[in-house]
Amino acid sequence: MKKIGIVGAGISGLVLASLLKKNGNYQISIFEKDNLINKNINGIQVSPNATKVLNKINFNIFDKNKFYSLNGINFYDCYSNKKIATMNLNYLQENSYIALNRNDLISFLLKEFSLNENLIQKEVIEIGRQSIKFKDNEKLSFDILVIADGIFSKLRSKKNKNILYSGYSAFRGFFNTTYQKNYVDLWMGKDFHLVNYPVDKKQNNSFTLIKKMSKIEEISSYGFEIKNFYNDYKNMLPIGAHDIFNASQVTVWPIYKMKNLYYGDDYNVFIGDSAHGFIPTRAQGAAQAIEDSFELYHMISSNKIFMNNLYQVRKKRIKKIIKKSENNLFIFHIFFLPLKVARNLIIKLICTFKILTKIVNSYIFDFDIEKKL
Repeated sequence: MKKIGIVGAGISGLVLASLLKKNGNYQISIFEKDNLINKNINGIQVSPNATKVLNKINFNIFDKNKFYSLNGINFYDCYSNKKIATMNLNYLQENSYIALNRNDLISFLLKEFSLNENLIQKEVIEIGRQSIKFKDNEKLSFDILVIADGIFSKLRSKKNKNILYSGYSAFRGFFNTTYQKNYVDLWMGKDFHLVNYPVDKKQNNSFTLIKKMSKIEEISSYGFEIKNFYNDYKNMLPIGAHDIFNASQVTVWPIYKMKNLYYGDDYNVFIGDSAHGFIPTRAQGAAQAIEDSFELYHMISSNKIFMNNLYQVRKKRIKKIIKKSENNLFIFHIFFLPLKVARNLIIKLICTFKILTKIVNSYIFDFDIEKKL
């Protein structure tokens, strides 16, 4: 029986543990220093490429009141305060585009696969060759060691620790509304864009306002609560987007990205944001973490895990998605009038014809897992 250690109980770590526990005979240990479940709603979008994987770990029995199937994306121009077009995603059927509370997904995985039995609330301070070390100098060794502790991982080697501040920060919060759309609303402005969407059928909605902030000193801390969010941003956003000001708590998160992909070395594997943290402007952070977990599970279960294997499998797709995410950031923040007019016309054209919508989304949404099973 292979001993597998997983450092980090976020989405990538728990999805990997769920796949291993459901489909194999492994001795699994999950190490997490923090409280897994936060009090606040933290909305995530999960596109079809990732729901395909979740459906393999019993997501079909997930409480349907705790997620929202999204019909599409409404594009708005903050300058005119008008809707540009709606991109319909109703052609997605079995594996739909969904949004939910991150905490609810984590709770489901913990319960569905009894992962609390495998969870050890302890901080790993150092890794070696398929081994970990704790503050009390206790050491444990594994046949396979997986690091899934996020973009700020302290366990990457020194030469691979480089992360960069993107120049943008995300303001996040959730609000309750009596009128809940089953669409993502995307508002585009100068040096900012706003995304809000429903996360469950209890009228809870999540929003993220991504704003250019060139100096990191403008932000007090990571996850810092903003006290005057309404007064500071009410004049920046059109009235049609003011539902977000019903949020009871808004926090700011500086957005960092990694200089290079890092899926590990000869002995240890990195997945999720610890391998490829990037700007979340294509709503693929959670989805790519889930894909990483599935690809690694497939390698483990078929005994194909060796040096750089995961990197070779994932690099092309991840690099392309990073490029698409950074292109979106430019597109969403256009303010030069001729370019803005051209952008809006192109969005209208793409949204008018289903074939163009499918082409635009095909690379992201298509992730064939059946051939690997």
